[in-house]
Amino acid sequence: MKGLTREFTKPKTKIVATIGPASAKKTVLKRILRYASVARINLAHGSGEDHLKMIELVREVSSKIEKDVSVMVDLPGPKIRLGELKKPVNLKRGERVVLYVGKRTRSEEKEKDARLPVDYEDFPKIVSKGGVIYLCDGMVKLRVEEVGENEVYCYVVYGGTVTSRRGINVPGKVRVRVPTEEDVKLLENVKNETDAVGISFVSCAEDIERVRKLTDAFLIAKIERDVAVRNIDEILNAADGIMVARGDLGVEMPIEELAVIQKRLITKANLASKPVITATQMLESMIEDVRPTRAEVTDVANAILDGSDALMLSEETAIGKYPVEAVETMVKIARFTEKCRGELTENRVLAEMRKRCKDCVDAIALAIVEVMNCLDVDYIVARTRSGRTARSISRFKPSQWILAFTTSKKVCRELNFSYGVIPFEVKDRSDVAIADYLKERNVRGRIVITEEVRLDENVKVGTNAIKVFVV
Repeated sequence: MKGLTREFTKPKTKIVATIGPASAKKTVLKRILRYASVARINLAHGSGEDHLKMIELVREVSSKIEKDVSVMVDLPGPKIRLGELKKPVNLKRGERVVLYVGKRTRSEEKEKDARLPVDYEDFPKIVSKGGVIYLCDGMVKLRVEEVGENEVYCYVVYGGTVTSRRGINVPGKVRVRVPTEEDVKLLENVKNETDAVGISFVSCAEDIERVRKLTDAFLIAKIERDVAVRNIDEILNAADGIMVARGDLGVEMPIEELAVIQKRLITKANLASKPVITATQMLESMIEDVRPTRAEVTDVANAILDGSDALMLSEETAIGKYPVEAVETMVKIARFTEKCRGELTENRVLAEMRKRCKDCVDAIALAIVEVMNCLDVDYIVARTRSGRTARSISRFKPSQWILAFTTSKKVCRELNFSYGVIPFEVKDRSDVAIADYLKERNVRGRIVITEEVRLDENVKVGTNAIKVFVV
C-alpha cells in the first residue's frame, strides 16, 4: 500500500468484529476487515477444526487486502450454557419451564412444559427455591419453584426466544478456577495461530498468570463479575488489556450501576496505559434490522467518549442479517464522535497523569501532548520495541494519528487494539528511514517523533526524548 489515505479515513477507535456463519464468506469478510482491526473467534462455538479454518480464512482475506488484522480467540470460561436445541424456543411470561441436566427420556418428550438442556452437571446444586435464573444475557428471567436431582422447575418472569448454547446466569453462584480444563484444551489447539486471547470470567491476577504460562499471546481480561470489578487494579497490572463485557456483568451486578462501572473501568485502563474494549449489545438490533436504534447509536458514541480504545460487535457480525452494515454503521458513528471529542469531554486521564507520572515513558507521552497543544502537529511517530510507547500516548486520545514503527510483527498486531495507532513493521527505525518511509506513502507535515538518547552506547535507556521535524 503506497499511500495511507485509506487508513486515515478510518476511525481511530478500533473495531473488533466477531466472525461466524454470517461473516465467514470471503466476499463478506473482505468488506468487514476493511474497517475491523481485530477478528474475534468465539471458541464456545464450533469444533477445534472449525476454529483453525476460521483463523486461516481471516489470514487469507487480510493478506489479500494488504492489512495485518489481529486474531483474538475468546475462551468460554466457566460459563453455564444451554445445550443444543432442535429449534429456538419462545418462552412466554407465566409459563413453566424445566431446566435439566443429562439425557432427556422418551416419556419426558410428551410433557407440555418446555424443557431446556443445561451443559453444567452440577446446575441443580447451585440454585434454590425462590431464586432467579437469567438466560441470554438477562433478556429472559426465570424464578425457581422446585429443585430436583437433575431438574430445576421454574416459571417465566419475563420471556423471550432462546437458542442453543446461550448463556445462563445465576448471580454470585459460579466460582470456578480460570482457565477451565476445556479452556486449556481449546487454547492448545490454536495458541500458535492466534495473536490475542480473551479470558472469560477473570476474578484476580492469578487467573491471568495461569493463562500466561500457556501462551505468549496478548491477554485481554474480560470483566464480567463483581469480584473482577473489585480487583480491577491487580487485574490491570497482570493483563495486557481488558474488555468491559457488559452482558454477564449487567446480570452479575445491579443493572443500574452498569454505566458508571463502565466509565470507571475505562478510566482505570486508560491510566494504566492498557487498551480497553467495550462489548455487548452495541448494535444488537442490527442482528435483525438494517438500522440501529437511537439508543444504540448513543451507546456507541458514549463508549468512545468514555475513552474506549476499541468497540466489539458480537452477534451483529457473527450471525446477524447485516454484518457489513453493522460495521459500517459503527464506523460512521465513531468518525463523527471522534471529531467532537474535544468539545464534549475533559481529558481526565491527562490531568491525573500529571499528578502521578513517575517514569520516563509516561513523561515523554505527557510532553508530546503539551507539544501538540503548542504547535500545529500533523502526526505522532512512536518508535517502539514492546508497544508501550505508542500505548502511553494513545491513552490520551490525541486527535493526531500515532504512527508506530517496530521491528516486531507481534507488536504490530498487539497495537491493533490501541486507539489511533497505525503500526508498521520495519527493519530500520532511524530518522532517515522513517522519513523516507513516510514520503513514499505521501505522508507530509509536521511530525513529533520519540527517540532514545544514550549517554553510554552500551546502556539501553528506552524512550527518553522527543523531536519535531517536517516531512
